[in-house]
Amino acid sequence: MTENVTGALTLAAYFPAADREAWRKLAEAALKGAPFDKMLTRRLAEGIVTDPIYAADSAPPPADAATRNARALGRAATGWDIRQLHSHPDPKAVNRAVLADLERGAVSVILRLDRAGRLGGTAATDSANAGTDGVMLHSAAALETALDGIFLDAAVVSLQPGGAFAGVAAMLRTLWKNRGIEAKGVLGHLGADPLGALAADGMLPEPLSSSLARMAALAADMTATYPQVTTVSVDTSPYHSAGANEAMDLAYALATGVAYLRALEAGGLSIEDAAKQIEFSLPVGVDVFLGIAKLRAARRLWAAIMAACGAPDTARSMRLHVVTAPNAWAGRDPWVNMLRATVAAFSGAVGGADSMTVLPYSHACGLPDGFARRIARNTQVILAEESSLAKVGDPAGGSWYVESLTDQLAGRAWERFQAIEAAGGMARHLTSGAVARECADAWAERERRIAGRREELTGVNAFPKIDEAPADVETVDREALVAAMAASLAGVDTLDALLDAAGNRETIEAPTAHRLGEAFEALRDASDAAASRPTALLVLLGGPALSTARATFARNHLGTGGIACVDVDGDGGDLKAALAGTGTDLAVICSSDSIYAERAAATAQALKAAGAREVLLAGRPGDHAAEWDEAGIDGYVFAGDDTLATVRGVLSRLGVLNEGGQ
Repeated sequence: MTENVTGALTLAAYFPAADREAWRKLAEAALKGAPFDKMLTRRLAEGIVTDPIYAADSAPPPADAATRNARALGRAATGWDIRQLHSHPDPKAVNRAVLADLERGAVSVILRLDRAGRLGGTAATDSANAGTDGVMLHSAAALETALDGIFLDAAVVSLQPGGAFAGVAAMLRTLWKNRGIEAKGVLGHLGADPLGALAADGMLPEPLSSSLARMAALAADMTATYPQVTTVSVDTSPYHSAGANEAMDLAYALATGVAYLRALEAGGLSIEDAAKQIEFSLPVGVDVFLGIAKLRAARRLWAAIMAACGAPDTARSMRLHVVTAPNAWAGRDPWVNMLRATVAAFSGAVGGADSMTVLPYSHACGLPDGFARRIARNTQVILAEESSLAKVGDPAGGSWYVESLTDQLAGRAWERFQAIEAAGGMARHLTSGAVARECADAWAERERRIAGRREELTGVNAFPKIDEAPADVETVDREALVAAMAASLAGVDTLDALLDAAGNRETIEAPTAHRLGEAFEALRDASDAAASRPTALLVLLGGPALSTARATFARNHLGTGGIACVDVDGDGGDLKAALAGTGTDLAVICSSDSIYAERAAATAQALKAAGAREVLLAGRPGDHAAEWDEAGIDGYVFAGDDTLATVRGVLSRLGVLNEGGQ
């Protein structure tokens, strides 16, 4: 009879014990002399170095409850709040789109006012800004039109009103009363964010101190009258879009949150009531783990601040809205933005977002059409309902890598936050121009990485498709809308009247917003606008086996600037006829290093004799630089070069750009 054996079966017991040093020696041997730190570690913009492997002995303790979303378990059945952004200038078009979104999966909506509205102007007094970058909600009638048929006690209407938040709030409050909605049942978020509005637009319709006091009074009113309406936003998109890295973005969020707590306390609110009025809106990019770590770190740090302020445990949780980072959306090959949206939304869901906005894939191209809004909406629906991401609370918790990344990011953000507080707080930091300078410095460094393709943007500086068709977007007759709006404002209360500002505007040097691919996209625009498509002749030597890799590289390299490439067999083809047939005098030699050593000089001479004005070589010159320069090779394209500068120079010599690069 066989004896029953009980207990754990430890498979690892039959293998020798492993440790980090032993693993590193094996990894270094596999690298064959290449530096370990360069090949297997990565330095992030925040100064954090990520390792290729993590173990329990090198990770911080598992995160405490403050790092997680305390409301995550309660949302398991319904998921997070899917919040769709609307910025079409026409209130009627917005109403149709809002109803369609709410009927097809969205839970709430955001209405972004146009620039004239955000600055407290109207279509009549500020027609240059009316209808740009947002909805023209300059009167109560326009707001009523936009929200016609929407149940304001069932769906949250969130606002991005800029400095005119008090005027829009007054109109919205009138709408609630006119519809007879019980005060305790009203839902909404008023989006008062004086510092964020000042950073985004460079201007407030009144002094900052007055705007902060107005925000506090509005929050106190909502607390007393409308218990389910929140008032205050901490939106860091202006900083993130201007180049702020994730540690900077978190620090600005914390410092802004503290500034608003002080203002709300001065307005008579308790720390607990003040905390309930604040919603944070943080952008998340396409680095999955960094995005998750950012949101977890944000919760941890805000809980620490609230604890220091004496808030009870129930008031320490951050109300967190996540938006896919606008600067990550490309205007070229915009369909890739669907993938970016999926990655960023995954980060937001796993990181514990309470609500989330996914920007439509055509966001960088113009006003999204119904299909683009549907894809943005369904990206979240699929992640929530089919992937069941909402059913797990903090699924990344316990991962040694994520815990380490969260811990390091939180540490760097906390240091920056303390420095801002020591220098006088976020208001002084912003109005002094320090924020703009910090963001500009961070952007310059990131722009260098993108220019050299150390950070790849698919469809922009990597794998460009120069013959792509443009994305479909909504078209708007803005002048007609502005004229109609101006006529409708006669004799009615407008944002100007409701704001009742003294007329003393606050202005600053605002951070400059960027999109990651804007420099390459400007080159593509110039090439598209040229009288004829700029073209390069790729001269292939040694047959496909030896030339394909470098030819593919050159095609992608030059394609980032909209330059088309045509292949010719350099082993026996008629180079003069090929140049004439393609209508170009730019040639690029493509082959292996061994072929270059034998034939690069002679091929360059033959190309110059055939009429090529500029000859490039795909690869580095190495020891052949002097010889090849003498033979007529004018430059080189290779991995690690400043691709942006190289392609810009080629386009200038082709006459697509002028001497100023325009």
